[in-house]
Amino acid sequence: MIFEGDFSVIEAIREKKQLMDLDEPHEHIKPMLFFDGGLMKGAYGVGAGLALEQLGYNKIFTSVVGVSSGAPSAAYFLSGETSVGASLVWEECCSRKFINPWRIWNQVDTFFLSAVLRGVTGKGINADKVFSSGIDLYIAVADFETGSPELLRPRDEEELLTAIQASILMPNVSSDKVKFNDMRYVDGGFTRPHSLMKAIKEIEATHILFITNQDKTATTLPRLERFFNHTIFRHRMPKPLRFAAHERRRERMKAVEYLHKHHNIPCALVWGDHSIRSTERNKEIAKSVIEKSRLWWKALLEGDSPSKT
Repeated sequence: MIFEGDFSVIEAIREKKQLMDLDEPHEHIKPMLFFDGGLMKGAYGVGAGLALEQLGYNKIFTSVVGVSSGAPSAAYFLSGETSVGASLVWEECCSRKFINPWRIWNQVDTFFLSAVLRGVTGKGINADKVFSSGIDLYIAVADFETGSPELLRPRDEEELLTAIQASILMPNVSSDKVKFNDMRYVDGGFTRPHSLMKAIKEIEATHILFITNQDKTATTLPRLERFFNHTIFRHRMPKPLRFAAHERRRERMKAVEYLHKHHNIPCALVWGDHSIRSTERNKEIAKSVIEKSRLWWKALLEGDSPSKT
């Protein structure tokens, strides 16, 4: 993993935890935790959630945002059951039931994953724990017609699970359809501008911790994906959404540049290190990346300065 940005963000969440442990005033520190997407690259964020949870940082953040594969990570984190979400990654998510590139009509089955999140395999999200955490949860999605970002605020279990399914639904590789309050939404990473821009403008925060779940050097989409989006999958996305999907990596970098150059709130970002592919189905790789990320974050949170890799 690669740390980038202001280390004062880590110092601030440490300080808030100390103040909370001492039962002293801490409301002046309002950190936001942002879990970005990346399909199986979400393993990076799962490892981060494990470390934060194991070190007692569950209650530190005033707001948590989940995008795409980062949406279930955010929910499991707030429920205090990140370990459940971790096992789901290397078991259910590595199965052909979820990702199957040869199932052209529906390569990523979000209804299968939604059933898992609802508990069909015994690993459901405990919505009661999520909502009793006292932390504001936002699930980022894209408007199907325009590709513009929206932040959903689920209020009950059904809304939570529906919002998460919408946020992970990549319409180019999934034929599933999901509506939230009669509006059709899709993957929160298919937005223009990036969902992070929406979050920093609408959510009050004093510090931002951005888990990108991405490899920093990957700034453009593979040519094959662009080809398929313009041909085989063209009918699945309106033009504005297709354009947003094509530009999603550039939009992320634009948001990062804005954080560095124009935003006046301390921000810290953590990037991946090319340890896992977005369509990874090797269980051992997924498991090892989660553990590697957990150990890296543990060292970061317990140390005096960030490790670069």
